[in-house]
Amino acid sequence: MQLGKLQTILLIIACILILFGYLRFITDKNGRIDLDNYRFTGGIGIVLIGLIEGSRDLLRQQLTNKALSSLVIYCGILLFYISF
Repeated sequence: MQLGKLQTILLIIACILILFGYLRFITDKNGRIDLDNYRFTGGIGIVLIGLIEGSRDLLRQQLTNKALSSLVIYCGILLFYISF
C-alpha cells in the first residue's frame, strides 16, 4: 500500500517538473505565453530545440535559462522512469 502512494507522489512531482520546464521554454522575455502561436502544435518545436540547446549548454557546463529548463525536464523524465 505504501509503495502505491510513493509511486503516485513521484508521478505527480514528475508531471509538475516537466510542465514547469515546458512552460519555461515557451514563455517570452516578459513572461507571457502567446497562445495564438501554440494553438495547434503546443510549441513542441520550440521545446525540442530548447532541449537540444539546453543539453549543449549543460555539456559545456554553462548554466543558462535553457540549460535549467532542460535539467528540470530531464529530472521529471527520470522520476517517471524510476516510478514505473
